[in-house]
Amino acid sequence: MKKSTLSLISLLFSYNAIASEQNNTIGISGSWSQSPYIGQSNQFTPMPLIDYDSEHFFISGLSGGIHLWNNETQQLDISMQYQDIELDPSDNDDVRMKQLNHRRTTLLAGLSYAITTPYGQISAEALTDVLNNSNTVSIELEYAAYFALTDKLAIIPQVGVTWYNRSHNRYYYGINENQSLASGFEQYRPSSGLVPYAVLTTSYRFNKSWSAVVEYELDWLDSEVKSSPIVNRSNMSTLTAGILFHF
Repeated sequence: MKKSTLSLISLLFSYNAIASEQNNTIGISGSWSQSPYIGQSNQFTPMPLIDYDSEHFFISGLSGGIHLWNNETQQLDISMQYQDIELDPSDNDDVRMKQLNHRRTTLLAGLSYAITTPYGQISAEALTDVLNNSNTVSIELEYAAYFALTDKLAIIPQVGVTWYNRSHNRYYYGINENQSLASGFEQYRPSSGLVPYAVLTTSYRFNKSWSAVVEYELDWLDSEVKSSPIVNRSNMSTLTAGILFHF
């Protein structure tokens, strides 16, 4: 539910002197994630990893955008982010869930701002659904810090919170009258809510060209989500590992 997998690659290597001349990366990763939905198995997703930052635009993990203003410590961007929440009833093990509507992934866009200080990075982001799948509106605040344990090993802990509007929660976790009659689930109309999260990213730099990154994320689901009859957990975790080439 966080903005993207391995989304702080740029921050991690911007602090690392060994990467000062190799700010862009390409690689591959695998992600193991839990689903909040009843009857939906944990998912493994292989994906390419691209982190490219130029004067005018950037790509980082599952997000990208255009720099409106960018200097050594601050940046204001038009951001786009792939929101990978999905409920595919045909791929669910629960008979009742198979009667529900497909809840689709979507694309979010909006503004983001970040300031990097000697004590870490503070960022804020406001996004909305541009495909009109979920009519999501989200506002996120996040703090991230960088710690070099050795000249090759570094970690980035992150903490943040995301507010989602009621349209988002009703699309992904609500049950309307027709779906209730078809599935047997009680009707449910959640309101907006907050999702706190914590992430720990670890990087090991083999040499100037290659590194490995492992990231663990834990999201605590809001009471509006946990109370949904189609949700069977109170938190979700995601583990991602990747190999990166720097150029």
